[in-house]
Amino acid sequence: MQPKKYNIFQNESRRRFINNTIKLTVLGTVLGPLQACNNNKSTEPSQPDIEKKKPVASNKKRKQWTHEALVINSKTGVMHFPTSKVYRYYDEIKPAHLKPVIIGDWMNQLQEPVRLNKQQSGTIAEILTMQALKGNLTSTAFIVAVDTLSTAFQPAYEKENTLNFRLHELMLQLVTLNNAIPADQKWLTFNSKVKKPPQLRKRQKWMETESAFNERVNYILNHQDDYLVRLSNRAAKYSFS
Repeated sequence: MQPKKYNIFQNESRRRFINNTIKLTVLGTVLGPLQACNNNKSTEPSQPDIEKKKPVASNKKRKQWTHEALVINSKTGVMHFPTSKVYRYYDEIKPAHLKPVIIGDWMNQLQEPVRLNKQQSGTIAEILTMQALKGNLTSTAFIVAVDTLSTAFQPAYEKENTLNFRLHELMLQLVTLNNAIPADQKWLTFNSKVKKPPQLRKRQKWMETESAFNERVNYILNHQDDYLVRLSNRAAKYSFS
């Protein structure tokens, strides 16, 4: 009879073990996803944090502003030419700070502490150059135009304009068409008035050597009438009183 009692106790212990195992398994299947969910919540930012990271859309539109005159911002001492012939939008200068500048006297105004707007210095120099040529394509006008355009390559502005090949091309035309500059002095004059980049693109190789430069000079002189008409039209386009 003793072995039989032993079997009863053994079976009872086995049933408890199996029941406990089943309970633990079921509990694990329930708690597992809950624990994973809690872990995810701890790593994810809270709703307020997410909202903070969202870029705030601005409904404020940029104001369209230009001014048809050469001016100095009296507050900053910076010279501007925010014309609508070039710009659609320009950072507005408050009327109280607008100081008009007579175009014919701009160079006398460009004295310390007054300086050109660096980012727009090339454009301003080009517009002022066109004023010198307006209705007057004489040698005297070309001399003034060359000196005016060279302003864009002064040390204060050369960084912004060294790669402005539009200005290099215009200087080439001004030097070439200026009869007051002898043929053997055009190369030296050009190099004294501009700042060339350390590396030239294929289309700008004409200013790499004197021979290449003279080839362009000869081409322009052979088509002189066409280039004079182009400059005249260009000057008329940027005509200001």
